[in-house]
Amino acid sequence: MSKQNICHHCEGKGYTEIRDCAGDIQYSEKCSFCEGLGYIESAKEKNQGKSKSN
Repeated sequence: MSKQNICHHCEGKGYTEIRDCAGDIQYSEKCSFCEGLGYIESAKEKNQGKSKSN
């Protein structure tokens, strides 16, 4: 079983809230670091899914 690391950018929510200068939420968008998953896959896990084709 693989260990999932919580995304440091969105704190595991999968989205980030964009605020104005007064601190009010203007909109939220999908986290660009974890692509909306809420966790970061390690490089080792990403490479396991790739296969070489000749």
